[in-house]
Amino acid sequence: MNRLHRVQEPLSKDIYGGLIMAKYAIIVVDMLNDFVTGALACDRGKAIVPAVAKLCDAAREKDVPVIFSNDCHIKGVDKELEFWGDHAIAGTPGAEVIPELKVCDKDFIVPKRHYSGFFGPDLNILLRDLDGCLVE
Repeated sequence: MNRLHRVQEPLSKDIYGGLIMAKYAIIVVDMLNDFVTGALACDRGKAIVPAVAKLCDAAREKDVPVIFSNDCHIKGVDKELEFWGDHAIAGTPGAEVIPELKVCDKDFIVPKRHYSGFFGPDLNILLRDLDGCLVE
Protein backbone atom coordinates (compact mmCIF):
# COMPACT_ATOMS: atom_id res chain seq x y z
CA MET A 1 0.00 0.00 0.00
CA ASN A 2 1.26 3.46 -0.79
CA ARG A 3 1.80 6.06 1.87
CA LEU A 4 -0.28 9.21 2.26
CA HIS A 5 1.72 12.39 1.65
CA ARG A 6 1.15 16.12 1.66
CA VAL A 7 0.30 17.48 -1.75
CA GLN A 8 1.48 21.07 -1.17
CA GLU A 9 5.13 20.49 -2.04
CA PRO A 10 6.31 20.42 -5.68
CA LEU A 11 8.16 17.30 -6.73
CA SER A 12 10.16 18.55 -9.66
CA LYS A 13 10.17 20.89 -12.63
CA ASP A 14 8.79 20.07 -16.02
CA ILE A 15 10.89 20.44 -19.16
CA TYR A 16 9.88 24.12 -19.38
CA GLY A 17 10.93 24.88 -15.80
CA GLY A 18 7.40 24.95 -14.35
CA LEU A 19 6.69 23.21 -11.10
CA ILE A 20 4.93 19.85 -11.22
CA MET A 21 2.55 19.23 -8.35
CA ALA A 22 1.93 15.68 -7.25
CA LYS A 23 -1.44 14.25 -6.48
CA TYR A 24 -1.62 11.22 -4.25
CA ALA A 25 -3.81 8.18 -3.88
CA ILE A 26 -4.08 5.26 -1.53
CA ILE A 27 -3.79 1.92 -3.31
CA VAL A 28 -5.15 -1.01 -1.32
CA VAL A 29 -4.11 -4.35 -2.77
CA ASP A 30 -6.07 -7.60 -2.39
CA MET A 31 -7.93 -6.86 0.83
CA LEU A 32 -10.59 -9.30 -0.32
CA ASN A 33 -12.82 -11.76 1.51
CA ASP A 34 -10.88 -14.73 0.09
CA PHE A 35 -7.53 -13.35 1.34
CA VAL A 36 -8.67 -12.20 4.78
CA THR A 37 -11.30 -14.77 5.84
CA GLY A 38 -11.84 -17.10 2.88
CA ALA A 39 -10.05 -19.59 0.62
CA LEU A 40 -6.55 -18.10 1.16
CA ALA A 41 -7.12 -16.51 4.57
CA CYS A 42 -4.02 -14.99 6.11
CA ASP A 43 -3.54 -14.00 9.76
CA ARG A 44 -1.26 -11.15 8.69
CA GLY A 45 -4.06 -9.82 6.48
CA LYS A 46 -6.51 -9.92 9.37
CA ALA A 47 -4.03 -8.12 11.61
CA ILE A 48 -3.73 -5.06 9.36
CA VAL A 49 -7.46 -4.55 8.72
CA PRO A 50 -7.93 -1.84 11.43
CA ALA A 51 -4.93 0.17 10.21
CA VAL A 52 -5.97 -0.07 6.55
CA ALA A 53 -9.54 0.96 7.43
CA LYS A 54 -8.23 3.95 9.39
CA LEU A 55 -5.97 4.98 6.48
CA CYS A 56 -8.84 4.71 3.96
CA ASP A 57 -11.12 6.79 6.19
CA ALA A 58 -8.45 9.47 6.65
CA ALA A 59 -7.78 9.60 2.91
CA ARG A 60 -11.48 9.99 2.10
CA GLU A 61 -11.77 12.83 4.63
CA LYS A 62 -8.96 14.67 2.78
CA ASP A 63 -10.40 13.85 -0.69
CA VAL A 64 -7.45 11.60 -1.46
CA PRO A 65 -8.61 8.87 -3.87
CA VAL A 66 -8.81 5.33 -2.51
CA ILE A 67 -8.13 2.69 -5.14
CA PHE A 68 -8.67 -1.02 -4.58
CA SER A 69 -6.46 -3.17 -6.82
CA ASN A 70 -8.11 -6.57 -6.53
CA ASP A 71 -7.53 -10.08 -7.75
CA CYS A 72 -10.45 -10.93 -10.01
CA HIS A 73 -9.92 -14.24 -11.78
CA ILE A 74 -11.69 -16.10 -14.54
CA LYS A 75 -12.16 -19.72 -13.52
CA GLY A 76 -10.67 -22.18 -15.99
CA VAL A 77 -8.63 -19.46 -17.72
CA ASP A 78 -6.24 -17.75 -15.31
CA LYS A 79 -2.99 -19.69 -14.82
CA GLU A 80 -2.55 -18.33 -11.28
CA LEU A 81 -5.46 -20.54 -10.18
CA GLU A 82 -3.50 -23.65 -11.14
CA PHE A 83 -0.92 -22.79 -8.49
CA TRP A 84 -3.06 -21.25 -5.73
CA GLY A 85 -6.42 -22.94 -6.34
CA ASP A 86 -9.69 -21.14 -6.81
CA HIS A 87 -9.80 -17.73 -5.15
CA ALA A 88 -11.17 -14.28 -5.94
CA ILE A 89 -13.28 -15.61 -8.81
CA ALA A 90 -15.01 -12.72 -10.61
CA GLY A 91 -18.58 -12.24 -9.40
CA THR A 92 -18.21 -14.22 -6.17
CA PRO A 93 -18.24 -12.90 -2.59
CA GLY A 94 -14.60 -14.01 -2.26
CA ALA A 95 -13.59 -11.41 -4.85
CA GLU A 96 -15.22 -8.53 -2.94
CA VAL A 97 -13.39 -6.05 -0.71
CA ILE A 98 -13.80 -6.90 2.98
CA PRO A 99 -16.72 -5.03 4.58
CA GLU A 100 -14.51 -3.39 7.22
CA LEU A 101 -12.99 -1.15 4.52
CA LYS A 102 -16.42 0.28 3.65
CA VAL A 103 -16.01 0.82 -0.09
CA CYS A 104 -17.91 3.97 -1.02
CA ASP A 105 -19.11 5.57 -4.25
CA LYS A 106 -16.05 7.80 -4.68
CA ASP A 107 -13.60 4.88 -4.34
CA PHE A 108 -12.20 3.07 -7.37
CA ILE A 109 -12.03 -0.70 -7.88
CA VAL A 110 -9.47 -1.90 -10.42
CA PRO A 111 -9.60 -5.65 -11.08
CA LYS A 112 -6.40 -7.53 -11.86
CA ARG A 113 -5.83 -11.04 -13.18
CA HIS A 114 -2.09 -11.14 -12.38
CA TYR A 115 -0.05 -10.79 -9.22
CA SER A 116 0.69 -7.14 -9.90
CA GLY A 117 -1.90 -4.48 -10.60
CA PHE A 118 0.80 -2.65 -12.55
CA PHE A 119 1.19 -5.53 -15.04
CA GLY A 120 -1.72 -4.37 -17.21
CA PRO A 121 -2.77 -0.88 -18.19
CA ASP A 122 -5.90 -0.35 -16.06
CA LEU A 123 -4.29 0.95 -12.86
CA ASN A 124 -1.75 3.06 -14.75
CA ILE A 125 -4.51 4.65 -16.84
CA LEU A 126 -6.57 5.45 -13.74
CA LEU A 127 -3.58 7.04 -12.00
CA ARG A 128 -2.87 9.22 -15.04
CA ASP A 129 -6.55 10.18 -15.26
CA LEU A 130 -6.36 11.32 -11.62
CA ASP A 131 -3.96 14.05 -12.78
CA GLY A 132 -0.65 12.29 -12.35
CA CYS A 133 -0.77 10.54 -9.00
CA LEU A 134 2.66 9.75 -7.65
CA VAL A 135 3.38 6.04 -7.30
CA GLU A 136 5.93 5.28 -4.61
